[in-house]
Amino acid sequence: MADIIAVKNLFKSFGDVVRTEVLRDITASFERGALTAIIGPSGSGKTTLLNILSLLESPTSGTLTIDGRDFSTGDVNAASGFRNAHIGFIFQFHYLLPEFTALENILIPHWIARGRPPAALVEKAESLMKAIGIHHIRNKHLNQISGGEQQRTAIARALVNEPRLVFADEPTGNLDRETGFAVLEVMTRMVRELGTTLIMVTHDREIALRADRILELVDGRVCKAFLVREKGEAGARALLEDRGCAMD
Repeated sequence: MADIIAVKNLFKSFGDVVRTEVLRDITASFERGALTAIIGPSGSGKTTLLNILSLLESPTSGTLTIDGRDFSTGDVNAASGFRNAHIGFIFQFHYLLPEFTALENILIPHWIARGRPPAALVEKAESLMKAIGIHHIRNKHLNQISGGEQQRTAIARALVNEPRLVFADEPTGNLDRETGFAVLEVMTRMVRELGTTLIMVTHDREIALRADRILELVDGRVCKAFLVREKGEAGARALLEDRGCAMD
């Protein structure tokens, strides 16, 4: 599969007087239509990398190319336009609005960007809810549905406009293990059916093993990067259990 995102010699620092280097010389690529899991210890730069890949932040230096377009310069308007048109987000905390129903929450991005959703989009949202098993909660508010149902609602919200890219930051981190795996299964199935690229940060290595590719960061650098399908589950598990940095 062709790559949809590529970064080369990417650095990210924060601060003016005292500079803190969070990402150091990151070079990586992300396959179109694949699920990539970004893992690593706390403070390794996972969320910062996700924010740069999703155009929420700009790199300090290096190149970032998405779908053939160069986003290295930090052009806010270009980044915002592409993000709104082509990117969906799923977070650990769903950020649903309690005063609206599940269906209304799924349609909120369209309300904000374009006004009242057309009937065709409402029908698409309801079809998506049926596909992931939450159509029965479409008219319920947050205090009437479970945590897993809330996270599935957030997934539907991210996918309803059929974005090219979906970025997920610890999407199962606030759920118990059984519910987390169920939500991941729903998320990956829908992404594969839509041909969307999913890039996910997770602290859970068992969750990461369900991905097509794993990218591990340590101290702001790429420590390991490999295709799970090439290594097989046993080989991928052995690589994850090896705490050394295979790419040093």
